[in-house]
Amino acid sequence: MNSFLRQLTQELYQKYANNLSNCLLVFPNRRAGLFFSKYLNELIEKPLWAPKILTINEFFTGYSKLQIEDNLGLLFRLYKIYIQKMDVAESFDEFYHWGEMLLGDFDDLDKYRVNAKHLFQNLAEEKEIDNLFDYLTDEQILAIQSFWSTFRIDKYSDHQKEFVNLWGKLYTIYSDFRNELEAEGLAYEGMAARKLVEQLELGQLEIREKRIIFIGFNALNRCEENLFSELKRQNIADFYWDYDESYLRNPYHEAGLFLRENIRRFPSPKTDICFDNIKSNHTKVEFVSLSSEVGQAKYAHSVVEEFCKNSEDALEETAIVLADEELLLPVLHSIPIIAENVNVTMGYPAKNTPVASLLRLVIDLQKSAKKQAGTVFFHHKQVLALLNHQYLNSVNTELAHAITQDILKTNRIQVPQSIIVGDPVLEKLFSPVFTVGQFSIYLLDLLQGIYQKLDGSEEQKSLVDKIEQEYIYHLFLAIKRLNALLNQHKIELKQDTFYKILDKMIQSLSIPFEGEPLAGLQVMGILETRLLDFKKIVVLSMNEGKLPKTGAANSFVPYHLRKGFGMPTIDHQDAIFAYYFYRLIQRVENLKLLYSTQSDGMRTGEMSRFMYQLKYESNFKIVETSPSYNISLREAKPIVVDKSERIKTRLNEYCGNQFKSFSPSALNTYMNCSLSFYFKYLAGLKEPDVILEEIDPPTFGNLFHSVLEELYKPFQGKTVQKEDLEVLRKNKSLLDQVLKDAFRSIYFKLQEHQKMEIGGRNLLVFDILKKFIDRVLILDQKFAPFEIVSLEGKYKIQVSIGEKSDRKVNISGLIDRVDRLDNTIRILDYKTGKANLIFKDIASLFEKEGKNKNKAAFQTLLYCLFYDENFNPELSISPGIYSLNEFFNDGFDCVLTQKAGRGKAVHVNNYKLFKEEFLLSLKALLEEIFDENIPFSQVENKDICRTCVYSEICHR
Repeated sequence: MNSFLRQLTQELYQKYANNLSNCLLVFPNRRAGLFFSKYLNELIEKPLWAPKILTINEFFTGYSKLQIEDNLGLLFRLYKIYIQKMDVAESFDEFYHWGEMLLGDFDDLDKYRVNAKHLFQNLAEEKEIDNLFDYLTDEQILAIQSFWSTFRIDKYSDHQKEFVNLWGKLYTIYSDFRNELEAEGLAYEGMAARKLVEQLELGQLEIREKRIIFIGFNALNRCEENLFSELKRQNIADFYWDYDESYLRNPYHEAGLFLRENIRRFPSPKTDICFDNIKSNHTKVEFVSLSSEVGQAKYAHSVVEEFCKNSEDALEETAIVLADEELLLPVLHSIPIIAENVNVTMGYPAKNTPVASLLRLVIDLQKSAKKQAGTVFFHHKQVLALLNHQYLNSVNTELAHAITQDILKTNRIQVPQSIIVGDPVLEKLFSPVFTVGQFSIYLLDLLQGIYQKLDGSEEQKSLVDKIEQEYIYHLFLAIKRLNALLNQHKIELKQDTFYKILDKMIQSLSIPFEGEPLAGLQVMGILETRLLDFKKIVVLSMNEGKLPKTGAANSFVPYHLRKGFGMPTIDHQDAIFAYYFYRLIQRVENLKLLYSTQSDGMRTGEMSRFMYQLKYESNFKIVETSPSYNISLREAKPIVVDKSERIKTRLNEYCGNQFKSFSPSALNTYMNCSLSFYFKYLAGLKEPDVILEEIDPPTFGNLFHSVLEELYKPFQGKTVQKEDLEVLRKNKSLLDQVLKDAFRSIYFKLQEHQKMEIGGRNLLVFDILKKFIDRVLILDQKFAPFEIVSLEGKYKIQVSIGEKSDRKVNISGLIDRVDRLDNTIRILDYKTGKANLIFKDIASLFEKEGKNKNKAAFQTLLYCLFYDENFNPELSISPGIYSLNEFFNDGFDCVLTQKAGRGKAVHVNNYKLFKEEFLLSLKALLEEIFDENIPFSQVENKDICRTCVYSEICHR
């Protein structure tokens, strides 16, 4: 393959030799100029002054007397004029989007040398448009008329009234804006280009170059056309065009739309460069359909690896072209190790970078800052998100982890600033700021601190590390520039407004990557491929809507007016992208076009129209492939854990004089799923800690238990009378205080001196708990008098198992309440969740995976065994359940009940009648747990897995 630039370099060197130094070469982009210099260096045999090389933008700005102002500076100036002329009180962040649109329109207007006074004129009343615009073609006049013909003076719609009001003032805004910029010696690109061309045509400016050579242009704006015409008239310019005969000679092919006219007006000197490559080349073309966007990046890995291994061509002869710039990071992470050098030359949206997500979190953090009693608090969500952010976590990993664990374990909904100490970057980050000026400095210091933490030796830094630093650097510059402009233009902003401006600036900012284009694998966007030829090309995102891009840029100037006044439209955009694509492939030897078949949202999953054109209109022999991956969703292998020596040792920790003991919940867990029992009680796999912003059911139950314990504690060992309970009911302040103390210790996990605020839904929970507690007191009045024996007492027993009963298994638990009613000991269990007071029989309580197994009944009967084994009372022991679901039913009865057949039920007034059967079943259960021949295995009933925290381990 002989590239266009290489051939042109040879011709120019042969034509001008050493006089090439006196030429000025103008390219569409800087990258093409670098390759020209490379090829020239390969040709020369002795030192030579290099020719001057500029891009077309550099040409205009270099010869203009005006300095190009950056976009943000332009927006601030335009904003002042806009609010003055429109007489509105619009904030800058509200104007930001419209301002960018106006700037784009003004830039187009000047680049295409449109008469602004004529454009921004209400022509609804104008009858003789063709006389007014006699310098336009009939087609242009027709387009203008078709737009204004919909406006009727007497019947303006609301939208038309708004449009006409704005439209009538845009010329004044445009003129004042230009005048202010010119007075300061500033301009935007279009303004500088227009001014320069006008000066050239009036003879007020002379370009003192012996020869100017324009290379590789396509769609010219009016300023460029007029520049070319004037320099051609002065006979100091040559023009070289890069194209292929296949689309140039076809009058219907959009890729040659602009070139056909350009070559007619600005013909090239005689050249031997071949322009009939598409037909003569035997290019290998492959269409590859993949099921996802990221899948393309992964597939590109294998393609590049294949290119590198099976080719003697230099790596710089291979290019990965991204039609969708958002695939840059997936592609970079997928580049094979064999590609040692990689050059990235393209723009990447700042909004998708990690540093942008960091700044958004920082903004949210500052919004959440509150000051209470002299202490600054931040909301836990923002604090945890920042501590786990990839940048901050790498700053001080151990400290970030320690603070995170403290927040989780103490359920800190509001995190005090005082606990974040030990690292200057983190301390600076978690400091409240109260002014825009402080916030700017705060962000700059933060970014600088992170940049320095990431900054290591060049040898240690990977390509991704360098790109991360590039992100931070460009956001740093953008914030610094924003701060400088705010000070310069003395614009007072509220912090919320500044946050919005910063966010919008990030949304519109593109981070340019410019590497060393002369070495290594080339990764670029479609715009960066102009004038460059490669032997092997992989194009990603060859989908309709990505290439060509659909949708015109946002503009105040309607389509028909843009068309009528010769400004660029969506039609121009399609033709421009068609040229980019066909020019890219005209000399390639191996071409792979990848597209995604995924369709969701705005994505259709359809291949680009350019691929259809190649398929049906070209002579290429196209191979279409759809790589499939053998992803078989195999049934997850059952997990079985044998009782090894290690596990038997862990089990023995629950026997004899050891401190561990099984709880009733642990035994219920085993009967539900023995593997879940193993994970929780033997392997020690704990559920991850989370912050509870609202009270969950377990916490609700803990609060309920705690309050009842505190209320009844003064009566422990005493007899409770009805009057005592009525006094408790009427003492609302006591109940409120006990509830608040429970919230403080159980939910907020605060010390007594720390301030507590119960709000939102938690306030509703507070009131609900009061009603439930009151209901318990009412119910207990029905049973009074009764004696409180114990509250939340811990009981422990040992159950002997084995042939010789030589293994004593420890079982323990907390009994919510033991009281004595007449001649009966009542074992009461409070249940804030669902609880059934009726059970079938003892055997049903020990059923494995039993759907209708009564866990509450098992637990309460086990509590009865605890009390009986510890005290062996002569009195009857009656198991009872205080279920919140039953509290408000008429005829509430807490006594456990057994089904007796034919729909009848019998109260369990004396547990001892069931003790023998219950104890035998319990021993059988424990013997199974300790049986070394019975492994821990998954439950067969998968419905149980739905609420299991270990379901992901089992792949269920």
